[in-house]
Amino acid sequence: MRFGLVLAALAAIAVMLVQVRRQETVVRHEMQQMRNERVQIRRKLWDQQVRLGYLTGPARVRQRVGEVAIHRSADENRRVAQATKDEIVDRN
Repeated sequence: MRFGLVLAALAAIAVMLVQVRRQETVVRHEMQQMRNERVQIRRKLWDQQVRLGYLTGPARVRQRVGEVAIHRSADENRRVAQATKDEIVDRN
């Protein structure tokens, strides 16, 4: 009788131990998936920062200003230039 009770307790402990190990494996797998996702997000962020740096760099800004200026008349360009100068003076 006692032997059966001890055997049942040991079997229950063994089943619980297997279940705990299984859960540990599942959690480790989820953690690895989250790490992988984090790496992908960081790469995407880095790429966006590099692109932003390119788009806001002096050469690209000059190029874009030139492209926009092409579509405006000479009078509009003078007005924009004067407004920009006035704005700079007002700041100082």
